[in-house]
Amino acid sequence: MKRIVFGTLAVSVALMIFAGDLWAHGGQYRGPGGAVPPGQREPTDPTPPSPPPPSGPPVTPPPTTPDGPPSAPTPSTPMPTTPAPSPTTPGMGEKTKGARGSLGFENWVFWYHSNKADIENLKKALYTRVSSENPLFQIGGKNRSNRSDATHDIRAKVETTVVPALLWAMDPKNSKHQDTESASYIALAKMAKDPAQIELIQKGLDPKLKHDLIVQESAAIGLGMLRRAEPSQQFDAGELDKVRDFLFGIFEDADDKYQARTRAFAAMAIGLLGDQPSGSGSYSGHAATTERLFTLAKAKYGHPDLMISLLMAIGLQPPPSITDGQRDLLRNCVTKGRFGRLDVQSLHQGYAALTLGRIGTAKDLMVMQRALTNRRIKDKNVRRSCAIGLGQLGRLVSGEDRVAVAKTLLDSMSKLKDPSTKNFAIISLSDLIIADVKQGKTDVVGGTKVREFLLDMAEDGKYIQRPFGALALGLVGAAITDETTVPVYGEFRSKSLEVLRNGLHSKKLDKRGRAAFATSLGIIKDMSSVKALVKIIGNKKEDTEFRGYAALALGLIGQATRDVLNPIREALKERRSEELRQQTATALGLLQDKDGVKLLLDELKRAKSQNVKGQVVLALAKIGDARAVDPLVALLKSTKEQDLTRALACAGLGVIGDLEWLPSLSRISLDVNYRASTDAINEVLSLI
Repeated sequence: MKRIVFGTLAVSVALMIFAGDLWAHGGQYRGPGGAVPPGQREPTDPTPPSPPPPSGPPVTPPPTTPDGPPSAPTPSTPMPTTPAPSPTTPGMGEKTKGARGSLGFENWVFWYHSNKADIENLKKALYTRVSSENPLFQIGGKNRSNRSDATHDIRAKVETTVVPALLWAMDPKNSKHQDTESASYIALAKMAKDPAQIELIQKGLDPKLKHDLIVQESAAIGLGMLRRAEPSQQFDAGELDKVRDFLFGIFEDADDKYQARTRAFAAMAIGLLGDQPSGSGSYSGHAATTERLFTLAKAKYGHPDLMISLLMAIGLQPPPSITDGQRDLLRNCVTKGRFGRLDVQSLHQGYAALTLGRIGTAKDLMVMQRALTNRRIKDKNVRRSCAIGLGQLGRLVSGEDRVAVAKTLLDSMSKLKDPSTKNFAIISLSDLIIADVKQGKTDVVGGTKVREFLLDMAEDGKYIQRPFGALALGLVGAAITDETTVPVYGEFRSKSLEVLRNGLHSKKLDKRGRAAFATSLGIIKDMSSVKALVKIIGNKKEDTEFRGYAALALGLIGQATRDVLNPIREALKERRSEELRQQTATALGLLQDKDGVKLLLDELKRAKSQNVKGQVVLALAKIGDARAVDPLVALLKSTKEQDLTRALACAGLGVIGDLEWLPSLSRISLDVNYRASTDAINEVLSLI
């Protein structure tokens, strides 16, 4: 199994269904947040272009461990695909009862796994416990720090135990495997506070040291994870501008020392730093970074990922740093397939649309609307990106502009034939209502039929659209809250709850479809559904994936009673499903359950197989408790453990030690068109 640093086990839905294929495909498949496995891509999907032959250092095949198959080396070209399934495969469009259908790209789990960071906000749940027994939280009221002693436990462990362990693993003489070594670079970046640690990460890209390709890639994207949301924790502008210069140097790579994906990761790392301080030395601030990115984007590249990574980086820059002339370049890219003097691929048009959605203005609404409905634009991924981009732009405008976006999306529904475009449009419609709610307005629900459309889609829509309709209702209902004083919103939320409760038990959906309704009830925090969800998670004869999402819903609702915690703890002990294990661990983390950690630590001591150890390690990382640190460090340093287990332990330490409320990489994954699959994007989206 290759690339544990890129989260092959983190994507639990994939593992549950395709566990047997992971070895066969060399760990190539990473599921939600990454790519659909070979054989599940629809026949009309464009095949991602093959990268050119490697131009960087050769990949060294990893050693074979005595207890299992070898870790696969990084492939220089995509793995071959197998024939796609029939369009009538359950889960791909045909209604089915009871059993779980095949996992296709249209399925809601892909959207959820790309966007769940903001929904679950797991770190905030873990570290905002205000203990009545702690005198620090009895003085000064609500203005005092909302981080409890649990945060300080982790902080202490990070300094005394985690960082030293990661520094130890960065030495190949200690790590003895590129997966473990590379995981340490990303983990250290998540908790680095000292400029000297930045220099250590940069050494992972020093060609003189002849690091493995995966280490170079990890060091490149790791530099982007130096991003800190809290101003008090940010590096100063001088340090960060040096990092930007370094990353630009990697991307520009005049001597052909780096492979395309390493260069692409460097560009996306520049993007991740987009909201961080700038303005030192030759840097005039963020505008200098933006100008340099646009200049590079005008060049011609032999690998499609390079321009895509630049577009992603541009979309993460502060909108005030973008000029209208620069936006014109993006507009022409979307509508005409040209960027400056270059003719670009449709794949680049799609990413330009996503970029406009993030940094565009009201002027770009018409650009997106025309591209979504223009018959001359044949590529589905351009339209998919426009459907997403309209939702993003809809958050930035208001009044008549937002209503116009809603009407465009509604009018296009009957014309769009591609299920994924419709699904993205459904979520965008919910974004428009949520933006109105936040501004205290009712323009969209008062001036369009969006409310009726979303309710109908969740209740009676086509099989593949109903889960997206459910998610849309859950997201809007959560924004409205049960304390709204606006009658139209109160009625909408009440009707949404009725539809979601009925969908939880619907016989017209398979178990994965019903799991979307369970998740949506969790998002909307429906207390009246707790008993039904507890019954599902406690039924061992029930589908494991359905049970897992029922547990997640209970975690999102947040009622940490004994009746809720006990069945989730019992399900956590089950070994037959990675998905069940991961979702129950997330639920216990959201419910701030300390007993779940003890259960997992006890099992880690008893576990014999690598599979079980991997499940437990990632579950411990999900819960994020300081008590897990020492056992994970012991696993990392053990010479008796398999390489995969040690790499997992290292990655788990990075998850625990990262005290950002939201993982920095969620800036890339949120509202991304995961259907526009490329090698570098797949890797980044599946990183833990």
